[in-house]
Amino acid sequence: MEIDPNKDYYVEPVEIEVYLKKAGKVRTVVKDLYIELIPEKPTGDISREIFDFFTKRDEPIDLLEVENNFPHLYNPIYSSYYHIHELYETCSKHFKQGMAGSAQSWRMSLYLTELLLKYEPTAASKIIGNFNAYNLNYLIIKLNKLKEPFLLEDSTVAYLIKRRNIAYADKPRDKEFDKLIELWEHNVKEKFL
Repeated sequence: MEIDPNKDYYVEPVEIEVYLKKAGKVRTVVKDLYIELIPEKPTGDISREIFDFFTKRDEPIDLLEVENNFPHLYNPIYSSYYHIHELYETCSKHFKQGMAGSAQSWRMSLYLTELLLKYEPTAASKIIGNFNAYNLNYLIIKLNKLKEPFLLEDSTVAYLIKRRNIAYADKPRDKEFDKLIELWEHNVKEKFL
């Protein structure tokens, strides 16, 4: 599997059982599955304005800050997220603490973002764009740069794999990547048996 140093990745450890014929033993080795992070693109003019606003500031897209800086979006945001608004408030607090230097807050932001992805899509996200996918990439890159260890939920890893595969649908298959995906999927299924 070829890794491009100019691209950003999430690295998922994949356990592989190897039979050592001469020793007559099975060993477990861990191989890294590099999942390229596919940048999220804005979906329209309003979305582009929001994405540009936060990208220029090198910040994750904070829904509370969207409400503050784009007040015309308050009603669609509130009607889409009123039942989970407290989670966005907590996430906003962790974003601010992360920007102030707390690596643990970046990690907490990541785990909250994983949870918030499960509530999408909404009417507001159709206007704003897939800001949670943007944030997921942002937070993975941030934690990678800080060399902070973290692991994602299996459903989030599957989401990243799906995004990567859609982006690479017209390109030649990477057989090693596909094999590691197959082994990872097998391991996930085995957890629940």
